[in-house]
Amino acid sequence: MIVSSVDKILMNRRQALGVGLGLAAAAAGLSSAPAAARSNGYDTAMDFGGAFDPKRAEHNTLAFCKLMSDTRDGVESCGYFKGDVLGYVGPKQRLEPLFGFEGFGMTRTIQVGEYAWRKLHKEVAYYTDLKTGEVMDEWYNPLSDEKVKVVPVHNDVVNSTWAPTYSFGVGPEKVTFPFVFPWLVMGDNAVVDFGVNTAHPAVLQPDKWPRESHGEITQVLEAIQIHTRLSDLMDPKQTGVQASGSWQRISPWLPWMLMGQTPGHLFYKTVTRRMKEGVEGLPPHILEYTKANFPDYLAAPSEWQEPNVSSYEVYEREMEPQPPKNAG
Repeated sequence: MIVSSVDKILMNRRQALGVGLGLAAAAAGLSSAPAAARSNGYDTAMDFGGAFDPKRAEHNTLAFCKLMSDTRDGVESCGYFKGDVLGYVGPKQRLEPLFGFEGFGMTRTIQVGEYAWRKLHKEVAYYTDLKTGEVMDEWYNPLSDEKVKVVPVHNDVVNSTWAPTYSFGVGPEKVTFPFVFPWLVMGDNAVVDFGVNTAHPAVLQPDKWPRESHGEITQVLEAIQIHTRLSDLMDPKQTGVQASGSWQRISPWLPWMLMGQTPGHLFYKTVTRRMKEGVEGLPPHILEYTKANFPDYLAAPSEWQEPNVSSYEVYEREMEPQPPKNAG
């Protein structure tokens, strides 16, 4: 979820930077098709030339590739997250814990230019029982007093290019702008802290999806932190560094909750960790459930695909609108 959130965050910045839709990836000196993998074809200094400058787009792309994946061509990396989801139903009640949220993403990178990497990514996330921690297939919704079918998150693919000039696909179009994040560097601690605040037309419109749709507009706020050691980041021998952090999100009710346009929203709070152990380091219940139900998500994509797919689009493609409550 963290890697795909970064795509949305950078995509949203196009308005602040005055960049419109439809700019091709060639604006960054890159073709829309992935370049052939080359291990020694570029002179990127893995130690940032001896001094990390967080205001330089080139240093941001190198740092981000080390944090989220690996600078070596074709090497897979795994990012894990776990937390809870709470529901806000009004100003006179506390936020109510509803279910857990746990999953991981798989990323493969291929260097395609100086300080530039093509990111191939997919991710899966599950809603879990607050008491047992087990993945739920059904959930009793106390807000609507009904049992509903739980639909996990499975996004395939979420691809983009990390380059000094960033390029990200939005359906058949692309957005392009400088790749720079806000950093806090204190001693040997390096923290990248950023967020997104978006509002866009909802994929699931209420005229077709009256029980699933939260309305005509989707509003989402996300806050992300990633922590690592500056000494690890600058070590030229470390092509991927250990990192941890947090991902928080405020968003509408999930479609499968069948809340329609009931006032309120969800608050996700999770911790995140770069899994240098790979998928074998995942909690056993997550690993086994994925092997049984989504085995393709245990490996990162090996080929470039377009366009990217959101969880709402997956829901629209795979699900059918539910009849009114108590119908029939």
